[in-house]
Amino acid sequence: MTATTTDVPKTTTAQSLTLTDLVKTYASRGRESVTAVKGIDLAIEAGELVALLGPSGCGKTTTLRMIAGLETVTSGSIRIGDREISQLPASKRGIGVGFESYALYPPLSVRENLLYGLKARKVKGAEQMVASISSRLEMDELMDLRPAGLSSGQKQRVALARALVRNPPVLLLDEPLSHLDASARQRVRRELKVLQREFGYTTIVVTHDQVEALSLADRLAVMDAGVVQQFGTPDEVFDDPANLFVAEFVGEPQINVLRGVTKHVDGRVHVEIGSRAGALATAVTDVPDGTAVSVGIRPQDCTLSADGPGLRTTVAYFEHLLEFGLATSTVAGIEEGIVVQTPAQEVYEPEQEVVIGAPPERVYLFDADTGERLR
Repeated sequence: MTATTTDVPKTTTAQSLTLTDLVKTYASRGRESVTAVKGIDLAIEAGELVALLGPSGCGKTTTLRMIAGLETVTSGSIRIGDREISQLPASKRGIGVGFESYALYPPLSVRENLLYGLKARKVKGAEQMVASISSRLEMDELMDLRPAGLSSGQKQRVALARALVRNPPVLLLDEPLSHLDASARQRVRRELKVLQREFGYTTIVVTHDQVEALSLADRLAVMDAGVVQQFGTPDEVFDDPANLFVAEFVGEPQINVLRGVTKHVDGRVHVEIGSRAGALATAVTDVPDGTAVSVGIRPQDCTLSADGPGLRTTVAYFEHLLEFGLATSTVAGIEEGIVVQTPAQEVYEPEQEVVIGAPPERVYLFDADTGERLR
């Protein structure tokens, strides 16, 4: 049975979530203090789904735990709507939480785990709400089992359902799909997006999986070393990266990064790459001649031709991946290969000479030392 929007009552009031200069420092006697979160500012709109995306240890889960009330805040502010909650206990915040560690009650069945919090708060229609969420997340066959009889992926699905069934105004999910197999991950990801839209949860999802972040999120905050490197829509982050870290972390296949030197030609900044490879035109206008830069070109934006302007390269190897191909070419004078995503019908041979080009507006320049974007 497919649930409808009337099966589960919508969240009564979607509320905004605002983090202002949020800091978390861990200190212990005899050891140097460590600042895991370094002054984060995020304004999340009511009903919006935001992903915190970044590598392990970047501070994203610590940020989530501070919002949930499971970590104390060193300094800064957390507001849900107009209400300051940074000093409230977790039980007073009205937040739904689904963490990677599951936190299920072992003596209770799945059904009882999902009903426990609802019955404690004397929520009307609890059984119907649980039945609807169970159907949406394809869990009906699990309802009478206990956590010990579940796989890690099934436990994660139950933990997600328990967070969703509360219909919270703010929902926090830490790696909610990481233990699911590939097919289940795709199905649950789609259903999670539908549920979030239908019921109006203001949602933060923590993930290191860029596909998950790009497909789920209205906006994503890319984090590194306790700092938000960029906050924007998936298109903004992919098409207009703020710095080299964001450009390299978001995108599959990963962006090509090469070293080059700038040179003005006919009023446009070009970048010479390698000793005899040639140059690429860019849309950058305000970089002096002779500036050492890092050049970023996404494989999807590269083109291959037999001749013309661009970089003269030699194909090292070619991978045919049915829907598209990946040609890796080498350039004289540099160690890095350049990966080009090619149409499915094109095939390239090793040692074949090709010219790599790219639209000037898709050739990104970064400071060679700091990694900051040059425009």
